[in-house]
Amino acid sequence: MYSFNKNLSKIQTSKIRQFDTYCSQFKDVIKLTLGQPLFPTPALVKEKAIEALHRNITTYTPNRGTQIVRETILRYCKQHFDVDYDLEEIIVGVGTTEVLAASLCTILNEGDEVIIPAPSYSGYEPLVLLNNSIVRTIDTAPDGFQLTVENLKKYITPKTKCIILTDPSNPTGASLNRKNRDELVAFLATTNIFVIADEVYNRILYTDDYKSFGAYPELRKQLIVVNSFSKSHSMTGWRLGWGLAGKEVIDQIAKVHQYYVTAASTIGQYALQAILDPQTEKELAHMTASYRANMEHACDTLARAGFVCKPPQGAFYLYLSTANFGMDGDTFARRLVQEANVAIIPGDAFGDAYKDYVRISYCVDKSTLTEALRRIAAFAQAL
Repeated sequence: MYSFNKNLSKIQTSKIRQFDTYCSQFKDVIKLTLGQPLFPTPALVKEKAIEALHRNITTYTPNRGTQIVRETILRYCKQHFDVDYDLEEIIVGVGTTEVLAASLCTILNEGDEVIIPAPSYSGYEPLVLLNNSIVRTIDTAPDGFQLTVENLKKYITPKTKCIILTDPSNPTGASLNRKNRDELVAFLATTNIFVIADEVYNRILYTDDYKSFGAYPELRKQLIVVNSFSKSHSMTGWRLGWGLAGKEVIDQIAKVHQYYVTAASTIGQYALQAILDPQTEKELAHMTASYRANMEHACDTLARAGFVCKPPQGAFYLYLSTANFGMDGDTFARRLVQEANVAIIPGDAFGDAYKDYVRISYCVDKSTLTEALRRIAAFAQAL
């Protein structure tokens, strides 16, 4: 009998993927399940990738990424988020997930505790558990999905090693208001707790009250910022992400990264040279405007159907309670796909405490969304 890493018994396949697969058996189903942008990758980025192939730019790159792509990403971060890091303080990885995994492997020891405000992206907890560490979740629902210093302090122990902050959030679309963000930074800066800021949705915003954690110099010594162009620029399949941290931290992450993946895609890195082009920015603005319109359309339709629907501040998800309909989120989602041919995700995919929620991804084309919303509304009103 074969034996495996004992930590594998602590984790399971993502409930998001499990439920998406379950829904695939139904004919003519409209899927509002995954966070897959509907748009193609910006044209100039694709052209640069083709250029790389024709020029045979297909060999290894330095482990941390080519100098030109690191410089490009640093200019991007400065231009859009007022985040200023040096060339030796950035690493290019195989998507945000790999950078996050390498970061957690770098900082965690057995028995360390990691605080994760919930509901949260389902990929965080397994990475902590695989490092023999302990997850402590904070329920943010009572505070409107806002993490407060008062609540955070209740969960800090001598074993607390790290906190993972996602802004804007998957699944809620919530973004910290400036008061809570400033207070969290001021408090965390007085501790020795690592702060991993996942900011992968921070170009998809519907609020002006946003500031990157990387723009707070007082947090610099303990901060790791992870990000990518996957969601913002519709590049999920390119698997390109980056991490920003002080040189001492990046040097250690780079060791893990080297043995995990060697380096990110050479072709993809070359293509990122077009990321700051005005034409690319124009396409991005169009994408974001489309998501905002979809969000407003969805909130309006679902509110009239009986949901409590408060517009989110970013990303492209709605996280809604099913309590008004007398059933938990899993039952609601299963009946919805069975009876109305619309697939959404049960809320407990983002934390066991959220059984009375569902997540709806609205990053689809307007006509598809309109039909899906019509079906959801009819289903809900018939209950």
